[in-house]
This record gives sequence, structure tokens and C-alpha cells, in this order.
Amino acid sequence: MVKSLLALCVMVIVVVSVRAQTSEDLAAKYPAVTGYEVRPGILMTAKYAEDGQVCEMVLERHYAPNQIDTNSTIPNKLEDQLIDELVPAIERGPVTSRWLRNSFIAGGVSHIERDFVNVLIEIDGTASDGDKIVMIHWKKRRCAAAKSTPVVAIKPSH
Repeated sequence: MVKSLLALCVMVIVVVSVRAQTSEDLAAKYPAVTGYEVRPGILMTAKYAEDGQVCEMVLERHYAPNQIDTNSTIPNKLEDQLIDELVPAIERGPVTSRWLRNSFIAGGVSHIERDFVNVLIEIDGTASDGDKIVMIHWKKRRCAAAKSTPVVAIKPSH
């Protein structure tokens, strides 16, 4: 009886001390990124340099509960349209190398790198289903350091 009463008290204390996380709680734990729905079901997240200019974009399919199509690919034609829209040819600069040494297709998985003077575009996907993720990195812009919470070191007692 005493053990069950003690267990009940501990449960009540734990439940009372648990609260929902706020945006401030999450911001204190994790770096923030900005997301935009560039097409229905296509999410673009961005990171920024200290001066506020975009330094990295990631395009990927985003599943929503009311979405009928759960396909995670971005069709090649749409991929090209979005790249041209988000980083036009004039901003990309001339092609420096159509395909880089780090590009490969093996075991049904692909990693393609397209190099331009100002940006590097990486496309990861599967050979059979299409592209899954498109990453655009600006070469001359360093992304701002992510805010992080201090790590508390615990010294072992001897």
C-alpha cells in the first residue's frame, strides 16, 4: 500500500512538472531554419549568412496529412524549374564542371554535383524513383553559426 501511494505521488509530481514546449524552448535547444512551400508539397528550407543573404537552400517533398500523393520525389522538370527560379543562371554564374568527381550512381542511389562559379548544387536521390533532395550552396557566403545551448560538463568523482 505504501509503495503504491509513493508511486502515485511520484507520477503526480512528474505529470505536474511536464509542460508543453514553447517556441522559445525549442529555439534554445535547436537551430532555427526558415521554410517556404515553393510549390504544393515542395518545401524549401533556407539558412542565412550574417548579412542576411541566403547561403544554403534545401528542396524536398513535404508530406501533409491531407495530401493524396505520398511520393517523395521531385520530378526532373520541376527540379530544373525550381533551381532556375531560386538561383537563376545569372546568379549561379558559368558552369565550372558539369559533373564533379563526387558524383556517382551506385546500387540504385545517386549523388550528383553540378558546379558553378557561385554555387554548388547537390542532388541526392534514387536512380529508379527520381530525386529526393536538392541542395544549393553559395560558395562565397558562409552560413551564420547556429545558436546552441552550452553543454555542461560533469566531472567524474573518484
